[in-house]
Amino acid sequence: MDDAGAILHAAESRGLDCIAVTEHDDVAGGLAAREIAARLGSPVDVIVGSEVTSRGGHILGLWLAEPVPMLRSAAETVAAIWRQGGVAVIAHPLAWFPPSLGERAIDRLLRDLAPELSGGEVVLAIETANPHPTARWPRERLLRLNRERWHLPETGGSDAHFAEHVGAAATRYDGSGPEALRAALASNQTQPDLIGLPPWREVGLRRILAQPLRGMTSTPAAALRRRRR
Repeated sequence: MDDAGAILHAAESRGLDCIAVTEHDDVAGGLAAREIAARLGSPVDVIVGSEVTSRGGHILGLWLAEPVPMLRSAAETVAAIWRQGGVAVIAHPLAWFPPSLGERAIDRLLRDLAPELSGGEVVLAIETANPHPTARWPRERLLRLNRERWHLPETGGSDAHFAEHVGAAATRYDGSGPEALRAALASNQTQPDLIGLPPWREVGLRRILAQPLRGMTSTPAAALRRRRR
């Protein structure tokens, strides 16, 4: 990902009032971005999060304080996010890449978590607006499944690894700031907004081609950092 200052500037210029910084299997990037935002006096609030690698696929944890254990089942991963008081979001569902929960996996996850979800004290949302091609292709089916069967709060996320991609998708809700967003998720009152990626020339072919390699090595790198700690 580009440096936090560039990400914050891009978010502000595109009218975002808060962003979630979700490095793979770590919260260090979110914590650093929050500190930089405070130091710069940025009007953009930073939600500390992580894109956690579960055995079933990627799950976003928002409002985290520490890393979530990786390579657990999807249900265990969501439960670990909830134990921190966080919100869990199924990332880029139905996509063939990167690792994502499919239809049957989401059905199973909801069955496993039914007792917790019925209590209304925790939030599980689903990302239905992601601008990247592998997430866009199954979007119509995803929207139909969620609105007919799962009924989860919907989010939009740019999944940005470059400042130029910030704001390519977003989550709309009444009010502004992180607490209003959290309240909207809890009451299932969010609206995903898919805007689309800018032309590849704005990012540069070399940077785009280098990103998949960084993505494939991010989880092993995070595991190594934890072992060293």
